[in-house]
Amino acid sequence: MTRRKIALAGVLAFATATAQASLFDRGGGLIYDDMLNVTWLQDARYAYTSGDSPDGKMTWEGAMNWAANLR
Repeated sequence: MTRRKIALAGVLAFATATAQASLFDRGGGLIYDDMLNVTWLQDARYAYTSGDSPDGKMTWEGAMNWAANLR
């Protein structure tokens, strides 16, 4: 049993991938990920913070609409 656990731990250790992305602060609350080539909002609750959603929750359709109108 112990050998199996050690073997499993070894396989899992070698099977994991490492992330090599760099994150760049673009200012204005935006973070750029060069690995995925996407820009993220620094504030995950921006809809709430900005007052667009009183509780920070949105439906999928509402979120897609909101994101399409970001400037």
